[in-house]
Amino acid sequence: MSNRETKRPCEDMPSTSHQTTKRHKQHCPSPKEMSDVTRNIRLAKEIITSVKHKLRNETKNSSTEKLTQYVRASFSKLDEDIKKKTTVGLFGRTGTGKSSLINAVLGESNLLPSGSICACTSVIIQVEANVTNSNYIAEIEFISKQNWEDELETLLKVLSEDDDKDHDMFSAANDKITALYGEEGVFMVKEDLMKDERFSEIPEFLKSKRKTISCKNASELQDLMGCYIQHDDSSPGGCYWPVVKSVTIKIPNCKDFLEHVVLVDLPGTGDCNKSRDQMWRLKLRDCSTVWIVSEINRAGSDKEAWSLLSNSVRDMAEGGECSSISFICTKTDDINPQSYMRSAKLIDEDFQITSEDPQYASKRKAACIKHRNRTAKEKLRKIFNQQDTIKKHFNCGDNFFSVFTVSSEESSKENPLLKPEDTEIPMLKNLLRSYNNTHTTETANLYISGALGILSLIQGYKNTNADTRERFDLYLQLMKNLQNTSENMQEYFTNVLHSLKKHLSNGAAESERNCIENAKTVIEPKRKNGRGFHRTLAALCSNDGYYRSKTGVESDLNRCLVKHMYNHIDKEFSDFFSGLQGNETDVNADSLQTKIDSFTIIPEDLLHNYEDSPVLSHMLKFLKTEENNMKVMLKQQVLQQKKRIYASLAESIKTSMLPCYQRAAAVSGTGSMKKKQAILLDHIESSRSSMFQNAQEDLLKMFEDEMNEPLMEIINKRLREAMDNSLYSENTLPHIDVSDEIKELKKLITHVSD
Repeated sequence: MSNRETKRPCEDMPSTSHQTTKRHKQHCPSPKEMSDVTRNIRLAKEIITSVKHKLRNETKNSSTEKLTQYVRASFSKLDEDIKKKTTVGLFGRTGTGKSSLINAVLGESNLLPSGSICACTSVIIQVEANVTNSNYIAEIEFISKQNWEDELETLLKVLSEDDDKDHDMFSAANDKITALYGEEGVFMVKEDLMKDERFSEIPEFLKSKRKTISCKNASELQDLMGCYIQHDDSSPGGCYWPVVKSVTIKIPNCKDFLEHVVLVDLPGTGDCNKSRDQMWRLKLRDCSTVWIVSEINRAGSDKEAWSLLSNSVRDMAEGGECSSISFICTKTDDINPQSYMRSAKLIDEDFQITSEDPQYASKRKAACIKHRNRTAKEKLRKIFNQQDTIKKHFNCGDNFFSVFTVSSEESSKENPLLKPEDTEIPMLKNLLRSYNNTHTTETANLYISGALGILSLIQGYKNTNADTRERFDLYLQLMKNLQNTSENMQEYFTNVLHSLKKHLSNGAAESERNCIENAKTVIEPKRKNGRGFHRTLAALCSNDGYYRSKTGVESDLNRCLVKHMYNHIDKEFSDFFSGLQGNETDVNADSLQTKIDSFTIIPEDLLHNYEDSPVLSHMLKFLKTEENNMKVMLKQQVLQQKKRIYASLAESIKTSMLPCYQRAAAVSGTGSMKKKQAILLDHIESSRSSMFQNAQEDLLKMFEDEMNEPLMEIINKRLREAMDNSLYSENTLPHIDVSDEIKELKKLITHVSD
């Protein structure tokens, strides 16, 4: 492995400094450094608690109460988690070793079940740290009873078919019903299967509540939660995964690398359940990074893995927040040295070993493992460089794509063939630790800098002899600055909106011209006859135009109909939102992040002009902190709004198509497939003149409603409130001295920033 790869988990961490808009590389903090950061947060909170106590002890009166309440509210904001957790999504077919991989990274051999009894289910599994106690906890979220009743009707239809069965669907339907009801369930009618007594073991499902399981050890939790996440043919009627949407597992003793990180096992399989498919796509859009898991002996030829990436790339890039992809080759210890050396044309001398060596067999196997690992890394990088469909949607810098070759089994052996670093499990753990440490450092910086700003406000009010006129003049100057910068932002948004409208208009015209042809690629695909496909089409209609098969193949009529509109706006969208996803190697100069970073009503020369003022210098420091923290919060909000705006095109088409989906789904009997296709195509033909125009207008309106107006409202409201309370208010604060506390916080923030 190259030096650059070895350092990758520690590189390109975003700077948390508020004094510059540029990003710079930081080293990976050591455990001691991170413990210092945690200690500094604790000390800062103790300082704030002390200041709160001082404020509480002051006599209340009408002249101080309003500002005191504002300060207390500002202190409360410091405890809010500004940045959401980093989501790491894992993709991979059943049997690729995802469960073993997660167990190995967590150091828990008996947490997630693995093995032959674990069939292909569509339950989403999330793993995060339990930071409250030492228990192992599973929180189980069920689909709604109505949702299951609708799905059950579809499953029974699949099982009732005598001719032209879709074997994958038939098998999936049989697995679900026998898992939940037992083998007799396939012969029962829906009304009997939906009786409340059928769910006596899971009353939470009937009450639409989450079920929580708490255990003292991982083995016990695995036993108790197994029926909610795995299929066991030996226990028909005792498996509840068909009505489970997701399971969140919380484990203790992993705070150092999972406190602010969540691992999400995104199943490669799909089914005809709307809520699970919807959650799958939402989780995919939340992924900050994606791990593709495949066995090493087929990683280079795993077309399914690359196909999954290609099909999901828009949900990860323009419609999501993914900033890196890792390909993880598992089961590297599963190798036959003799066969491998023959196929690779290697001899013992290539590994500098001889058959006389007492440890010949183990050294030869270890050498073969490491040789194959190196070869796999080189091959996968070449394959990635050929993935034009994927690369055009991402800003793929040097660290965007990485390859890990891991052996979960070797990492847990008492006498392994490989050194721990050669299993690369420690590297993955360090990668998670780097995500967690970055979050901790940024949170500490925001908290301490925010606390400093509030204390500056308090200290500024200590001097009651301040020149009121000078304060008011500064207030007027800042209000003028706010008006000017707001107008510049408004002009910027207007230009972006105009450009988006132009691209959308071109895409809508192209989509309208090609809508019938595009629709036929989904509902009348070539090389697909009526045998089996009619059930896929039925599932697609029942699921509002989207269906993900048992093998993970997606059919999305809504997205297909607007693919030309997406093609026209993708670059514009990427440029506008570049840098927000954490990949700041090449931020577009006209991106929203650049505009937010450069936005200020307090330029450096203004700070310099008032640095000798005992009152106004403190007030400006408070306002500068408010401005900086507001910008951090804005970026997080924009990232979430971006995902909703991008998805709105396909959502608008789904809304337009919904009546015909419902009509087509109700058609059954002989010739139903042709009738369904005709209903869909007739509706598309009759709606083509309005459907794409509506989609365009919906996106532009959402851009206005969720991006332009809300951002400007937040900026103006927060800064006006801060200025009113620091410069314009006729009230005052209790005369308490916090100069010592300010000195202490300055020391703490210096340590965190360093």
